[in-house]
Amino acid sequence: MFGCNMRWSWQEWIVAVFRILWLICFVLLSYQDRPSFPFTVVFITVLVCYSLPLFIDRSHYLWYLLAEVFLVGGISLLFAHQYELVRLFLPAVFTIAFYSRGRSHAVTFPLALMMFCLGGRGAFHWTIEDVFQNLVDASFVYGIGFGLQMAFRSIDRIKQKLELIKKQYQTLEQYSTQVEQMTLLEERYRMSRELHDSIGHTFTSIILSMETLRPYISSEEGIERLQSVLQLGRTGLEDIRKQVHQMDPMEEDPSLDLSLLNIINEFKKNTAIRVVFRTMGEPLPVLKQSKLTLYRCLQELLTNASRHGHANSIQVLLHYDHNQIILQVQDNGKGSDEIKFGFGLSGMKERLSSLQGKLYLHSKEGEGTIVTCSIPLLQDTDVSNPEIKVLLVDDQLLIRDSLGLLLKNEPDFRIQTAEDGNVAVDRCASDPPDVVLMDVHMPQMDGITATKLIKESWPNIRVIMITTFDDISYATKSLALGAEGYVLKTIDPRELANTIRLVHHGGTMITQEVAGTLFQQMTGTMKNPYGLTERELEILHCLTEGHRYKAIASKVHLSEGTVRNYISTIYSKMQVQSRDEAIEKAKTELLTDS
Repeated sequence: MFGCNMRWSWQEWIVAVFRILWLICFVLLSYQDRPSFPFTVVFITVLVCYSLPLFIDRSHYLWYLLAEVFLVGGISLLFAHQYELVRLFLPAVFTIAFYSRGRSHAVTFPLALMMFCLGGRGAFHWTIEDVFQNLVDASFVYGIGFGLQMAFRSIDRIKQKLELIKKQYQTLEQYSTQVEQMTLLEERYRMSRELHDSIGHTFTSIILSMETLRPYISSEEGIERLQSVLQLGRTGLEDIRKQVHQMDPMEEDPSLDLSLLNIINEFKKNTAIRVVFRTMGEPLPVLKQSKLTLYRCLQELLTNASRHGHANSIQVLLHYDHNQIILQVQDNGKGSDEIKFGFGLSGMKERLSSLQGKLYLHSKEGEGTIVTCSIPLLQDTDVSNPEIKVLLVDDQLLIRDSLGLLLKNEPDFRIQTAEDGNVAVDRCASDPPDVVLMDVHMPQMDGITATKLIKESWPNIRVIMITTFDDISYATKSLALGAEGYVLKTIDPRELANTIRLVHHGGTMITQEVAGTLFQQMTGTMKNPYGLTERELEILHCLTEGHRYKAIASKVHLSEGTVRNYISTIYSKMQVQSRDEAIEKAKTELLTDS
């Protein structure tokens, strides 16, 4: 009932201060005219009794009115008859008028007039003139309180309308900005399609065609010049790709040595463990899959040495051999005679196996653990390995021929080609391939539709989408349909061959850019898993703060009925039945900032 923690509006503060000052002035002036009453007793009693009703929550209006009538009215009548302090109830008449709403005035107005007349002028011997004067005075003060209430309410309504106009103006600005952005995006999309269909395909065709010339160049100088021209072409295509996607230039991937050193430095910064890193041999170019695999292996091994082995010293050796790369991690932890392959070690072994690598592990109780990971720099293609049937699907003849020539150099590949999605589906029906390299943009039937049909009819066929630009929307669609890979046509031929083998053996492969964008989209979905709109999140936030429907309606400038409809929708989306369940779920799943 008592709202000691309630928040007063600035209007309520003005009324409360005005009421107390009025009361203080009245008591002081009365004592100055007739110093016959005990000033301290009267002053403190009146101050306390007049203050208490102000602290009653206005949502309990009946309790407030009873406090004014019985507490303030009773003290006013007592002091009027005992000390002749008439008109003491007049400030209460003012505040009763200010806090009354609607039809309640029909009760409070005559009640306030009656209470004032009982303790007003002529309280001891009434005359018609005194009664009339009391009624006029009380009506005038009541009218001032009522008028002030209407003025303050008008100010509030004007402020709310101004706030609503401001929000609507902001909404219009947002719509205007969105229209402008949509126009820019449409133009950007048109230009990207032009770049994709013209310059992008031209660059890709040139790069792939030049790759086919490599076997026909015998001199080292010629190979170097070819490599230089290829690098120039790839750089040019990368610049075009960045312009299409409006991306800032990305730094080059660090070398394997630097990548592993960065992990070690970060590990040393977060722990007190001494780590020594050494390299042996001449650094050689390493495929991205191999680099990523060794990167993850080192992370797992450092974590295991710290968490499970309780080591305080770790030695890391990276050895470049002529045909393989070796990563060895040795720690001085507690070790174990029986090593159990948990999730981490099993994952390492699978990663290495997909690249034809090996995992060796030696551990002894009290002597620490040595783990060795090895990956061939050029994966062996033993003739005993089963043949992989690869179907190349691309509408550009030059690209089909170039990719075909490059992949035919792999002894374990048998290459077929198709010029569009329809032909690809027919080839899958007549002679099912193991892996399909599928272009995204093609006439007749595009790669997305063809992938859908292939996966529905032949789910065991592996599909790798290969395109000029890494369009996130196409990547998402193709992966959702079951494609196992999404790579660019400018991929290194050796890396493409290893990607085909990786996918054929059950792995998946997507570019780092696509993976990063997909992760951002997934994170955004996790933050709002129920698909709540911005307005619904705002109302849910108000619920978690403990606001009632009326307070929420005032805060978001909607009607109470509209707020109830929003809350019903929120309950439905969150699959809850009550306010408490919704608040608990919102706080548990961090759906709001509160």
